[in-house]
Amino acid sequence: MRNKSFFLFLSLAIITGSCNTSSGPDLKAEETMIMKADSTWAALAKDGGDAEKIIEYWSDDAVVLAPGQPIVKGKDALRKMVQESKNIPGFSITWKSSDVQFSPDGKMAYMSGENLMTMNDSTGNKISLPGRSYTIWRKQADGNWKCVVDTWNHP
Repeated sequence: MRNKSFFLFLSLAIITGSCNTSSGPDLKAEETMIMKADSTWAALAKDGGDAEKIIEYWSDDAVVLAPGQPIVKGKDALRKMVQESKNIPGFSITWKSSDVQFSPDGKMAYMSGENLMTMNDSTGNKISLPGRSYTIWRKQADGNWKCVVDTWNHP
C-alpha cells in the first residue's frame, strides 16, 4: 500500500511539474518599459522635434483624438499633424503619464496623464491649455510598446 501511495504521489508530482506554470508577463518590467517609452516620446515631442522620431511611438494604425479636431489615423496623417504643429508659433507640448493598467494577457495597456499645450494666440501672446489624457498601448511582435490610441481634453 505504501508503494502505491508513493508512486501515486510521484506521478502527480511529475504531471504537476510538467504543466505550464508560467505566471504570465512580468507586468512591473512591462510598466517600466512603457513609462520609459512614454517619457522619451514626451521629450522628443516637447518642441516639435524630428517628426519621424516622434511618430515612431505610434503604431501604424494609431488614432489620435484631439479636442475639437478631426480624427487623425495612420502614420501619414500623424506625420502631417506633427509637421503642422511645428508651424504653429510658440508651439510646445509636454505631458506626464501615470497609472499603467494592463489587459489580462499583458499585451495591451492604458494610462492616464496630464499635458500642457502652449502656443501663441493671434496677437502673439503665449497661451497654455492644460489637458487630461488617456493613451492605449499595444505590445509589438518585437517586444516594444507603441501607442494605438491617443486622446485628451482641455478641462
